[in-house]
Amino acid sequence: MDSGNRYRTMQEIVYETIKDRILRGEYKPRQRLITGDLSAELGVSRMPVREALHRLEAATGLITLTPHKGAVVSESSEEDQRDIFRIRAVLEALATRLACAGITRDALEEMEELNREIQKLTRRRDDDYFEEVNLKFHSIIWHAAKSRRLQGILKSLYDASRNYRYISLKVPGRLDEIILEHRQILEALRKGDADEAERIVQAHYQNTLERLVHSDQADGSAIGRRRVRGEP
Repeated sequence: MDSGNRYRTMQEIVYETIKDRILRGEYKPRQRLITGDLSAELGVSRMPVREALHRLEAATGLITLTPHKGAVVSESSEEDQRDIFRIRAVLEALATRLACAGITRDALEEMEELNREIQKLTRRRDDDYFEEVNLKFHSIIWHAAKSRRLQGILKSLYDASRNYRYISLKVPGRLDEIILEHRQILEALRKGDADEAERIVQAHYQNTLERLVHSDQADGSAIGRRRVRGEP
């Protein structure tokens, strides 16, 4: 591997590491992320850390860069989270409409198997495994849409809403609903019915948002408060 490729690989590793630690709550909302400290912690020079922080702000909104203050882990407002799910509903529906024209039988079979894996989680709770399998399920649709730009936007939005998917899974019956909605998406894709696929996918994300709002009303806390797994 030449030096240019090694550097790009290092940039990607630093970016993914910082992003994952924010999403897992290891770096807390309002926490300052100091370039020198991150550089020492990750065992890299400051340059890939700086580039990763700028990319995280531009692509995900997970951090905010302020002149003379540096990077701070962002807090999500209620309206911001609502916007993410509204935008995802539209763009995921578009991706599914585009995928109808070219998704393969092998891809559909893989999605079917992934949904069966999610169904197993009704007997044993594993949020991290759900996250892995659910991302693979939706990534197949993104790839079949054959739009790299759309795929990149959807991955960023997926990452930005990760903590809130964990919350929605705690709503009784939501996992069963997700499994059923995935089956409906698969059926529409098999039929090549772009209108139905688009409608079902929009409903899928609207249902997730509604469950989050319902959960918020039930526990009296704010959907916009950044919640971390394991915290009360």
